[in-house]
Amino acid sequence: MVELIFLGTGGGRFATITQRAKTGGIRLISEEVNMHIDPGPGALIYSLELGLNPQKINAILISHSHLDHTNDAGILIEAMTRGGRTRRGLLAASRSVLKGNEVCDRAISNYHRELPERVIEAEVGSRFEVGDLSVEVGRAVHADPDTVGFRFEIPSSGAIGYLPDSEYFDGLSEFYSGVRLLILSVLRPSGQPWKGHMTTDDAARVADEVKPEMLVITHFGMMMIMKSPSREAKLIEEKTGVPTVAARYGMRILMKEKIRMGEPKRQADLSLFMGN
Repeated sequence: MVELIFLGTGGGRFATITQRAKTGGIRLISEEVNMHIDPGPGALIYSLELGLNPQKINAILISHSHLDHTNDAGILIEAMTRGGRTRRGLLAASRSVLKGNEVCDRAISNYHRELPERVIEAEVGSRFEVGDLSVEVGRAVHADPDTVGFRFEIPSSGAIGYLPDSEYFDGLSEFYSGVRLLILSVLRPSGQPWKGHMTTDDAARVADEVKPEMLVITHFGMMMIMKSPSREAKLIEEKTGVPTVAARYGMRILMKEKIRMGEPKRQADLSLFMGN
């Protein structure tokens, strides 16, 4: 079984600044892998709140070098490596995250880059193994030119696709063809396009072309939050016939023979140990 837990559903500057929707990324857990994907602001504290021990992480994936995807990467690397005392785990990230580029500064310090046992520069077309997962890296079109998406092949559960911030482009749907579960970052609602991002209309186009068993939309900007992500998800499902869910904080997805929703984990009272 593979389990995904959403530690945030927000994206973009103002959703991040206000935390109108949390921005902690996604946790993917299989028999051999405990992976954090795109650890934005709050990834650490929301992990603790949902009872997900950050010290059990053995892989961190980062799609690009924007704060809403990278902010908590350093502290999660320290958690994964037992405070930096044990070379442990995998860090796979785009070139911009590891080295920077003409648009973005690098998001990982030299110190933190040296802590994991393995560090992989995630380049389009590359593949790597982590535990019982095979990961393929795909293209994305975003303000950070090194942004990448991921496709996870899990023998026991089938394929999962994850596309971070990106506009629609030719060849996108081919990369995700055959996935059972597709996770799309959809910043804006229908009729409100923004360069480098998806709207509900773009997501519907991808869903209609890929035809996954389930589509999950996430990474909502303020316009999407005010419009109602659940309403936008319903529009996609009505248009395409693909079961579509708007992610919620704490939402769990379990992949077995069928894809089903699990109950959110009980939230811990962090005031007991956070001080004043």
